[in-house]
Amino acid sequence: MDDAAAGERASGGDLRGAEKKEAFFQAAEAGVHSFAFKRPDYNSPLGRIACHLAGTDSTRAIVEVLDPGWSGSLHYHPNQDGIWLVLKGHVRFHGPNGIVRGEFGPLEGILQPQNTRYWFEVIGDEEVWLLQIGGFPKGEAAAKRITLDPEKAKKLGSAKFDMTGKGPDPFVSMAYEHLADKPPSL
Repeated sequence: MDDAAAGERASGGDLRGAEKKEAFFQAAEAGVHSFAFKRPDYNSPLGRIACHLAGTDSTRAIVEVLDPGWSGSLHYHPNQDGIWLVLKGHVRFHGPNGIVRGEFGPLEGILQPQNTRYWFEVIGDEEVWLLQIGGFPKGEAAAKRITLDPEKAKKLGSAKFDMTGKGPDPFVSMAYEHLADKPPSL
């Protein structure tokens, strides 16, 4: 059997019944992988490290490591529902116009449906570990971050680390919320 025919068969092209069902499950299960969070031995000049744990086309899990005093900017995400859970430290989530949505400590959190305007900040003098699970109804490629406070966003960004175990180097990049700014050298 040539490679094209093998690929067609593996994708279920000429399979029927139980064979097709088994190929369906095997294709899905090929994406199963374990992961672990370990705080990177790195201090971001931006006060924020985004540690990518796992993801698919429709969901993503990251842990944000935030320095004391870190504060985000008002924004929203079309096509992204967000579930936030504090693992360590304390945060305060805000909405527009001075609305405080809540203060959260370890094992407490908040759901932010898509198009919810929000920002959050670290409260207290302890580093925060904040788990974010993002769901993408139209796929992650359609997700966006729409900034509503461009002046504050110019100062924000994060160092990104890949904790999935799939890449050779856990450090991925420095990302800025306002791309006109030049990143500092590492």
